Amino acid sequence: MSGAGVFAVVPVKDLRGTKSRLAPIIDPCARAGLTLYMMRRVVKRLIEAEVDEVRVVDEVCVVSPDGVVLEEAKEIGATPLFQRSEGLNPALEEGRDFALGKGASSLLVVPADLPLVEGEDILAFLESAKGSSVAIAPDGAGTGTNALLLSPPDAIPFLFGPGSFERHAAAARERGLPTEVFGIPRLAFDLDTAEDFARFDGARTAGMHCEGNL
Repeated sequence: MSGAGVFAVVPVKDLRGTKSRLAPIIDPCARAGLTLYMMRRVVKRLIEAEVDEVRVVDEVCVVSPDGVVLEEAKEIGATPLFQRSEGLNPALEEGRDFALGKGASSLLVVPADLPLVEGEDILAFLESAKGSSVAIAPDGAGTGTNALLLSPPDAIPFLFGPGSFERHAAAARERGLPTEVFGIPRLAFDLDTAEDFARFDGARTAGMHCEGNL
């Protein structure tokens, strides 16, 4: 298998505090189940993305402080990486260090809360990024970052958080790096709020149950 050195990192929070913005409409156990469902789906799409029966992503790493998440990740074919730091950007730095240690030439960051993404979206995003050092897929609002491809993996710092789309784009501009912005509807949809939940028709029956001791 060969993805030309593309290494994917999927960060996942501790299940006990995941998707807190959905607390008014679903309980902690259901939120944990929803997070696991979305993580499994994202990882599988990354692993299954192929061109001529060749994987486009060499390895998928799930970085999380949660043991249940890491066990699930390993079970579906991802590499589990226990997060020792706190916060999203530090977690991604741990993933980046791991990828660099494995000889990755490109790093693809994909959040776990993209319930509609398909393998063809991953393929289209990677194809759009050819010749660029930085590729960004914005969220539906055009302010966040729902996928980030860096070639090399340390091309720019991780700046996830409010306004991350512009912050990542600005970091690339400051360094004079060729940058591609590629909007994909399914990749742009992330599930964070009650409104998002209502728009996601399958969420209520998509394996939202507790597994293990959360």
